[in-house]
Amino acid sequence: MKFLPVLLAIALTADATPSDPGTTAIDFLEKVRLGKLNLEPGGDTALSAHTGSEKVRQIARRLDRIARDLGSDPLEIGPILVEESFAAVLIRKIGGFDPGRLQVIPIALVKHGEDWIAAPVPASFENAGVGYAVVQRTRLERLENWMLREQVVELEKLRAQASERMRGKIQEALSNKDLRGLSSRQIGESFLAACERRQLGPILGFLGGLADRLPDDWSERLKAAESAVSPSLKSTNPWRLLTAPEVLRVLVRHEGSDDSALISIACLDPADKRPNSNGARIEVIHLELGKGDDHLWRVNPPANFLAADGVAESGDDLDSDLRDAFPAAWTEKHPSAPQPTAATAYQALIEALRTEDPRALLALSRLTAPPATAAKACTRAAQIWWKLHEPSAVCQTLPLAFKQDETTAVGILQFFSAREPARLDAKVFYFEKSSEGWLWIPEPSGEALANSEAWVGSETKDCERHWQDALLKDCLLLDPATHPKPPADDAARECVEAWLEAIQRDDMKAALAQVSRLDDHASGSLILQNLSYEMIASRRRGGTHAITGIYQGESCAAVAVKIDHGEGKWSYPLYPVVETAQGPRILLEIDLFASSNRGREFLNKAALERLQKFSPLANELRPLCTRHQSDVEKFGDKENHESP
Repeated sequence: MKFLPVLLAIALTADATPSDPGTTAIDFLEKVRLGKLNLEPGGDTALSAHTGSEKVRQIARRLDRIARDLGSDPLEIGPILVEESFAAVLIRKIGGFDPGRLQVIPIALVKHGEDWIAAPVPASFENAGVGYAVVQRTRLERLENWMLREQVVELEKLRAQASERMRGKIQEALSNKDLRGLSSRQIGESFLAACERRQLGPILGFLGGLADRLPDDWSERLKAAESAVSPSLKSTNPWRLLTAPEVLRVLVRHEGSDDSALISIACLDPADKRPNSNGARIEVIHLELGKGDDHLWRVNPPANFLAADGVAESGDDLDSDLRDAFPAAWTEKHPSAPQPTAATAYQALIEALRTEDPRALLALSRLTAPPATAAKACTRAAQIWWKLHEPSAVCQTLPLAFKQDETTAVGILQFFSAREPARLDAKVFYFEKSSEGWLWIPEPSGEALANSEAWVGSETKDCERHWQDALLKDCLLLDPATHPKPPADDAARECVEAWLEAIQRDDMKAALAQVSRLDDHASGSLILQNLSYEMIASRRRGGTHAITGIYQGESCAAVAVKIDHGEGKWSYPLYPVVETAQGPRILLEIDLFASSNRGREFLNKAALERLQKFSPLANELRPLCTRHQSDVEKFGDKENHESP
């Protein structure tokens, strides 16, 4: 019998005839999986209108259990048996290599006109309104018995095929020849590389998946490996140290013979979240390697790697020398990149702090100090990088001050946090010149600290007063004495779109380049506050937006936006846009929203009253704000407004 993969079935859906029972069964299960099945008479099933409410609830609960079992695994069409207006279809759930996850789901279907429709109860024509004639009942029982019998047969076939699929998947990147011919050190490094790339096939191969006889604990190894490459891997799981993109890892010890070995891997974890942890640390993982009767190398992970709730080991003092070995082993494999001048080193560090990979920051770090000091330098660098890249953080760097002499340099960066927009969080970075060039010193000496103490103190005090001005230098001042024409619709739209796109990618510099400001001492704080609100909201919602209208005044425009916050909630900001010598700009400190919330109405009024003190634009914006509110109430869903 010929089986069609689900991807092919989906691709052919548009061309398939309405009477295709296999495609109908797939469509039914996909709706069950997504929770979008209409379980009403005349809906997505053949449910009889005479079915009682309690029976409908029982069917719904059963379908919910099936949805949980389906998970996200792919489906494919198996055997199909058709008898006149009735059909039985076996759908195979084929995801993963764990036999315990494989399933065969029988689906009964009835034909209504030219269309097939699934019975509400899998493997049964119950409650499908098909009547009780003796001949018909016999036919239905035959189809139901066929489904139950063939379900067992198909599941056995599926399990047998799973083993062959697994071997084929592994052998795409790893062969028996590799597992016999490589040295134990090469096996350890190759296993580490497969984990870093989150390649399930090779990982399973190194764990024994190509062996003539699978390891006795193969089921646990298989589940652990599949969990290791899952996006939902828990932060405390030991596999995370081998697979998380933010963790840097390198082999620091290898001891082996012809048929056994022990390797130790030092992992620099910027996001160590264990209880009582101070943040970044270097953790050491020990893995045993051995050969089976087939002479294939196999990685044998410790017990906590195989436990469903396994956590990373806390480490002990016996590993301190291995932790201290991380810097030298890392730089041997990833050489440092000294810069030709202090200024280029400072700029390269700023760029490295912004990149998603902490390797770039270590490449600019001097790690040639005594091992213990160099290890501290690595954890210090990881801590600083993580402060900017921790998922809940909305934090960016701003250069504040820099000085250098012939052999040393010092730079000060503001770590701007959207959660504390008015706070100065100055970080000091020290650089040193060697014969190869300039590098950052994460752990400066006491002498370097003492030599720069007076300058750092003076500059930090000065930055306390002026750092916001440096951040807002691209925000053009609004001249209240001039009344230019309003920006054209297309120009105003382009300005707001550029602002929203910059907010979505956390690009504070690009966002502020679309902003105009009032000539007032409170202007900077209000702009940064509103910018922060929007950046945090954008990070939280991860939704979409749409420009719903552009209202024109005599000397300004107002752009209406609808923003999706998920779960059926929306917000409706109105951005005032003014024309400047450099094009349209948003007057960000005047934040206006359509809302049914009275508190929001008060804030709108206060924002316009503040603007009134500086510009007659407030008189133009009041009616535009009223129009926006009216349009939202007319065309929007008022009850779902999200109050900022």
